[in-house]
Parts: sequence; C-alpha cells; structure tokens
Amino acid sequence: MKESQQLNLEFSPLVEKNFDLAECPRWDWRQQAWCWVNIPAGELWRLKEGKAEARRWDDMLGCAAMWGEEGFVLGTKSGVYLLEDWDAERRQIAPLVKTHPRMRFNDGRAAPGGRFMAGTRNGAKEGDQGQFYQLMAGGKLDKMPMFAWTCNGLAFSPCGSILYWADTGSSVVYCAAYNPETGEYGENRIFCDLTEFEGRPDGACVDSEGAYWVAMYSGKSVVRIGIDGVVTHVIPVPADNPTMVALGGAKGNQLVVTSAESANGPGRVLTAQVDWQGIEEPLVTVL
Repeated sequence: MKESQQLNLEFSPLVEKNFDLAECPRWDWRQQAWCWVNIPAGELWRLKEGKAEARRWDDMLGCAAMWGEEGFVLGTKSGVYLLEDWDAERRQIAPLVKTHPRMRFNDGRAAPGGRFMAGTRNGAKEGDQGQFYQLMAGGKLDKMPMFAWTCNGLAFSPCGSILYWADTGSSVVYCAAYNPETGEYGENRIFCDLTEFEGRPDGACVDSEGAYWVAMYSGKSVVRIGIDGVVTHVIPVPADNPTMVALGGAKGNQLVVTSAESANGPGRVLTAQVDWQGIEEPLVTVL
C-alpha cells in the first residue's frame, strides 16, 4: 500500500482575529468573499475586499450555505433559518426538534441539486445521537439514517453522485450514493478509517480531482484522501484543533482552515496556497 506523504505549507492568518470555535469556511463566489462561522457566539463572518464583518444572533450557529444573490441558509441550535441578504432579519424555515438540550446543528452545506443538508451534535453524549437531515421542499426536514454523537465531514464528489460524511467519535469517514435531482441516497459504507492517524475527522471538502480533505481535530493537521479511500497527504497545521477545511479563492487553489481554541491559544482562520483546485459550492434552491 502506498504511504501518505507529509506536505508542509506556509500558513498565515486569513484575518487577524481570534475565535472560540471557527467553522464552516466557504468561498462565496457570488461576492468574491470568504465566509465562516463562530459557533458559540452565533456569528456569521465575511471577509470581503479586505474588510471583516459579522452578523450575530443569540443562537449557536453551526453552519451556513449560500442562497440567492447574497443570502444564506443557517443551521443553528434552534433550527434552520433563511437570511435573504447580509443585512436582512433571519426567518425560521424549520425548527430543530431536540431530544436533548445540548443537541444543535453542526456541520452542513448545500448539496448538489440545491437541497440544504446538515448534521446535528449532541454534546452531552447521552440519550440520542445526532443525525443528518435534508431540507426538502416546503420546509420539511427529512431525517437521514446517518448517526453520530458529532455528525461531521459532509462533502460531495465533483459530479454530485457521492455523499461523504464523518463520525468524529469513531474516526471513520463514510460514503453513500446520492441523486442530486431527487435527493435520494444509498446505503452507508466505510470510505476511510482514520483511527491510525492523529486527531479525529471534523469538517471537510472535496477538490476537483475528487479527493476528500478533512481537518483532524486535536491532530494539528489536514488529511487528503484519494477517491480510492487511501490517504495521500498529511498537512501539518499550526493549530491544535483544526475544525474544517475549504478550497477556493479567486484562482480556486486557496486553502482555508478554521480551528477551535485550546489550552495553547484561541481558534483562528488560516490560509495557504496549494497545487489543487476546489469545486464551486452550489446554492441552496430548495426551500
């Protein structure tokens, strides 16, 4: 079996700001801006033309996906919301029916075909596990048979026909067939077992070659996995707790890694240049 390579990159701060738990970096190709969330503070951040600004709500914000010309769909502790533009008031699309008070939306994004998909997290690790949901027409949340205490790593192949997700607690990444036209999905199967690597798989993305990139929480690294499920590269990151990875920017080859605070310092948003290209993030069109 081919061994993975260590790839050393020159990281620098995307912004000179500190965060409790930065997550969900996205290249907003509509606005030519980088966006991300700070989960505990309920903040959606945007870096546009060198200016960083945030929207804040009293509601933990786990993820955001693009909608319309400037808007977003938000996955929070209380449910799914629509923000029609940057300055708008959000409105609820669907509540999150909780089985435990610490349940909240965590990792999510727009799926190929325009449906919003997000997984939940039960931080108490007692009672029911989190699971993935898919937002269908009419604001109905379809429960998906993908369960974990912390649902993470949601990403899709460039053609849109393969869905990936990670069970952070077990360090296993799964995949399933996905139909962008109907939103139908197949049975889960193991894509890659990362138990022998340092850290645990958190947020992820896919590059134009179909490889899966995942941030390794408490592992100080990002791992790149080929389409065959074999790790090709391990990328050291100057942060204890990387939380998610994205590829984008004006040329498509800008790597952005978010992180969470640790005993050694706050969470940050870091960036570096790579030799791979990202894929364009789809818009949410089904509400």
